[in-house]
Amino acid sequence: MDPATTAVMVLLLCSPGEPSICKPVNTAPRVYASLNECRISLAEELAGAPGGRMVGRCDVVDPTVTGSLPAGYTTVTVTHGDSAVRYMVPHKE
Repeated sequence: MDPATTAVMVLLLCSPGEPSICKPVNTAPRVYASLNECRISLAEELAGAPGGRMVGRCDVVDPTVTGSLPAGYTTVTVTHGDSAVRYMVPHKE
C-alpha cells in the first residue's frame, strides 16, 4: 500500500497569438488516486490539444485536508505503537 496521496490535474488553455495569456479550462476538477495516474492522463490530454495551446500539470493534494478522494477509494489509518499512517485504498461500495 502507498501512503494516501491524491493528485489533481490543472489545465490551462493559452491564446495562440499570446502564449503568455492562459485561462483555466472550464471543466470539473479531475482527481486521481496517484500522481503517476494523473501524469499519464495529462500526457494523453495534452497530446490531443491543437498546436500546444493547452498546458497543464499534476499537483498532489492531501485528501485529509480537502476531503476529496477519487471515486472508488477510501482512506484507512494503520496505527503501530505511537505512529499512525493513512493509506488510500480501492473500495467498492
